[in-house]
Amino acid sequence: MKLFIPACGDRITLEKAWGFDLYLERRNVKFAQEHKLVDAKFDPWRDGYLKDAAGRPQYGRLKSLRMTLPKGSVLECDRVYIRTFSKSALQVGSDFDSISWKVMKGQKPVRNQRFWAKLPDCYEIEYSLAPDALYRDRVKAVKQVMES
Repeated sequence: MKLFIPACGDRITLEKAWGFDLYLERRNVKFAQEHKLVDAKFDPWRDGYLKDAAGRPQYGRLKSLRMTLPKGSVLECDRVYIRTFSKSALQVGSDFDSISWKVMKGQKPVRNQRFWAKLPDCYEIEYSLAPDALYRDRVKAVKQVMES
Protein backbone atom coordinates (compact mmCIF):
# COMPACT_ATOMS: atom_id res chain seq x y z
CA MET A 1 0.00 0.00 0.00
CA LYS A 2 1.31 3.46 -0.87
CA LEU A 3 0.49 6.66 1.02
CA PHE A 4 -1.44 9.26 -0.96
CA ILE A 5 -2.21 12.68 0.45
CA PRO A 6 -3.98 14.85 -2.11
CA ALA A 7 -2.62 18.29 -2.79
CA CYS A 8 -5.04 21.15 -3.31
CA GLY A 9 -6.27 20.92 -6.89
CA ASP A 10 -5.84 17.15 -7.22
CA ARG A 11 -8.92 15.42 -8.65
CA ILE A 12 -10.24 11.95 -7.98
CA THR A 13 -13.13 9.96 -9.45
CA LEU A 14 -15.07 7.74 -7.06
CA GLU A 15 -14.79 4.08 -8.09
CA LYS A 16 -17.50 3.14 -5.58
CA ALA A 17 -20.23 5.15 -3.87
CA TRP A 18 -18.72 6.85 -0.83
CA GLY A 19 -20.66 7.17 2.42
CA PHE A 20 -19.42 9.57 5.08
CA ASP A 21 -20.59 11.60 8.06
CA LEU A 22 -21.42 15.16 7.02
CA TYR A 23 -20.94 17.37 10.07
CA LEU A 24 -23.43 20.22 10.30
CA GLU A 25 -20.83 22.92 10.77
CA ARG A 26 -21.37 26.22 8.94
CA ARG A 27 -19.05 25.33 6.03
CA ASN A 28 -21.08 22.20 5.27
CA VAL A 29 -24.56 23.70 5.55
CA LYS A 30 -24.99 24.83 1.91
CA PHE A 31 -23.94 21.36 0.77
CA ALA A 32 -26.43 19.76 3.20
CA GLN A 33 -29.19 22.11 1.99
CA GLU A 34 -28.46 21.34 -1.69
CA HIS A 35 -28.85 17.63 -0.91
CA LYS A 36 -32.06 18.23 1.09
CA LEU A 37 -30.50 16.93 4.32
CA VAL A 38 -31.53 20.11 6.16
CA ASP A 39 -34.01 22.84 5.28
CA ALA A 40 -33.28 26.42 4.28
CA LYS A 41 -33.93 27.67 7.84
CA PHE A 42 -31.20 25.49 9.35
CA ASP A 43 -28.86 27.63 11.49
CA PRO A 44 -25.58 25.87 12.33
CA TRP A 45 -25.05 28.04 15.44
CA ARG A 46 -28.49 27.18 16.81
CA ASP A 47 -29.15 23.73 15.31
CA GLY A 48 -25.74 22.21 14.52
CA TYR A 49 -24.61 21.07 17.97
CA LEU A 50 -25.59 18.10 20.11
CA LYS A 51 -27.41 19.16 23.27
CA ASP A 52 -26.94 18.07 26.87
CA ALA A 53 -29.74 16.78 29.14
CA ALA A 54 -30.74 20.36 29.94
CA GLY A 55 -31.04 21.24 26.24
CA ARG A 56 -27.89 23.40 26.12
CA PRO A 57 -25.67 23.13 23.04
CA GLN A 58 -22.44 21.20 23.56
CA TYR A 59 -20.02 23.36 21.55
CA GLY A 60 -17.39 21.19 19.92
CA ARG A 61 -19.83 18.26 19.53
CA LEU A 62 -21.34 18.72 16.09
CA LYS A 63 -24.39 16.89 14.81
CA SER A 64 -23.81 14.85 11.67
CA LEU A 65 -25.89 13.17 9.01
CA ARG A 66 -24.94 10.28 6.77
CA MET A 67 -24.25 11.34 3.18
CA THR A 68 -23.42 9.20 0.15
CA LEU A 69 -21.90 10.42 -3.10
CA PRO A 70 -22.45 8.15 -6.11
CA LYS A 71 -19.84 6.20 -8.02
CA GLY A 72 -18.37 8.36 -10.79
CA SER A 73 -18.48 11.61 -8.80
CA VAL A 74 -15.42 13.77 -9.46
CA LEU A 75 -13.97 15.50 -6.39
CA GLU A 76 -11.25 18.13 -6.26
CA CYS A 77 -9.21 18.56 -3.10
CA ASP A 78 -9.69 22.12 -1.88
CA ARG A 79 -8.05 22.00 1.55
CA VAL A 80 -6.14 19.55 3.74
CA TYR A 81 -6.32 20.32 7.46
CA ILE A 82 -4.09 18.29 9.75
CA ARG A 83 -2.83 19.65 13.01
CA THR A 84 -0.63 18.45 15.81
CA PHE A 85 -2.00 16.03 18.40
CA SER A 86 -4.74 17.59 20.48
CA LYS A 87 -5.15 16.53 24.12
CA SER A 88 -8.90 16.99 23.70
CA ALA A 89 -8.97 14.43 20.89
CA LEU A 90 -9.24 11.35 23.07
CA GLN A 91 -10.18 8.95 20.29
CA VAL A 92 -9.69 8.64 16.55
CA GLY A 93 -12.08 10.94 14.73
CA SER A 94 -12.84 13.22 17.67
CA ASP A 95 -10.59 15.95 16.29
CA PHE A 96 -11.10 18.00 13.15
CA ASP A 97 -8.37 16.70 10.84
CA SER A 98 -10.16 16.81 7.51
CA ILE A 99 -10.10 17.24 3.75
CA SER A 100 -12.33 19.76 2.01
CA TRP A 101 -13.66 18.70 -1.38
CA LYS A 102 -15.42 20.37 -4.29
CA VAL A 103 -17.76 18.33 -6.49
CA MET A 104 -16.75 18.97 -10.10
CA LYS A 105 -18.62 18.93 -13.39
CA GLY A 106 -16.12 19.09 -16.21
CA GLN A 107 -13.51 21.68 -15.30
CA LYS A 108 -15.79 23.73 -13.03
CA PRO A 109 -16.96 23.20 -9.45
CA VAL A 110 -20.69 22.68 -8.97
CA ARG A 111 -22.27 25.60 -7.10
CA ASN A 112 -22.74 24.99 -3.33
CA GLN A 113 -21.02 21.62 -3.62
CA ARG A 114 -18.04 22.22 -1.32
CA PHE A 115 -17.80 20.26 1.93
CA TRP A 116 -15.31 18.82 4.38
CA ALA A 117 -15.10 15.31 5.75
CA LYS A 118 -13.01 13.95 8.60
CA LEU A 119 -9.91 11.95 7.72
CA PRO A 120 -11.23 8.59 8.97
CA ASP A 121 -14.12 8.93 6.48
CA CYS A 122 -11.74 9.97 3.68
CA TYR A 123 -9.70 6.79 4.30
CA GLU A 124 -12.69 4.84 2.96
CA ILE A 125 -12.72 6.48 -0.48
CA GLU A 126 -12.13 4.11 -3.38
CA TYR A 127 -10.95 6.26 -6.26
CA SER A 128 -9.02 6.61 -9.48
CA LEU A 129 -6.72 9.52 -10.07
CA ALA A 130 -6.63 11.11 -13.49
CA PRO A 131 -3.00 11.23 -14.67
CA ASP A 132 -3.27 14.95 -15.41
CA ALA A 133 -4.92 15.67 -12.04
CA LEU A 134 -1.86 15.09 -9.88
CA TYR A 135 0.38 18.06 -9.15
CA ARG A 136 -1.04 20.16 -11.96
CA ASP A 137 0.78 23.32 -12.88
CA ARG A 138 -0.48 25.41 -9.97
CA VAL A 139 1.35 28.57 -11.09
CA LYS A 140 -0.57 28.47 -14.38
CA ALA A 141 -3.85 27.79 -12.54
CA VAL A 142 -3.30 30.71 -10.14
CA LYS A 143 -2.52 33.01 -13.08
CA GLN A 144 -5.76 32.01 -14.81
CA VAL A 145 -7.77 32.71 -11.66
CA MET A 146 -6.08 36.05 -11.09
CA GLU A 147 -6.70 37.12 -14.71
CA SER A 148 -10.40 36.23 -14.68
